[in-house]
Amino acid sequence: MIKFRELKLKDEKDIKKLLKQLTINKIDFSIKQILRDKNCNCLVVEGNGKIVGFGALVLNMVPCRGYIAKIEDVLVDEKYRGQGLGKKLMQELIKIAKNKKIKIVNLTSSPKRVGAIKLYTSLGFKLLETNVYKLEL
Repeated sequence: MIKFRELKLKDEKDIKKLLKQLTINKIDFSIKQILRDKNCNCLVVEGNGKIVGFGALVLNMVPCRGYIAKIEDVLVDEKYRGQGLGKKLMQELIKIAKNKKIKIVNLTSSPKRVGAIKLYTSLGFKLLETNVYKLEL
């Protein structure tokens, strides 16, 4: 049985292991810190008592727009892909944004993640013509 629930402190080890499927970068976060941040809304997908998916909706105050949201780190374990869990997870994150009266939800995705891009566009996300700049400190 699959269920969606909020992130819990006990999930840290399993989430870090799962996120290794998303990135080769070092996974460096503290669940305690995430749970303390009222603007970070994390969902876990649980199947048969095991964490099989994760996603976050992060709220950010923008002076000229108010709160906007960004979806981050959406991932379904490779063994559970193709069952519609990613779509359901995205819908749950969007529902959180709607409940919080958020008007804009952004996300970024690597062009190599063709399946993810297909999912995002099927949910109504549109590719923007903009540049993203990064400064590592």
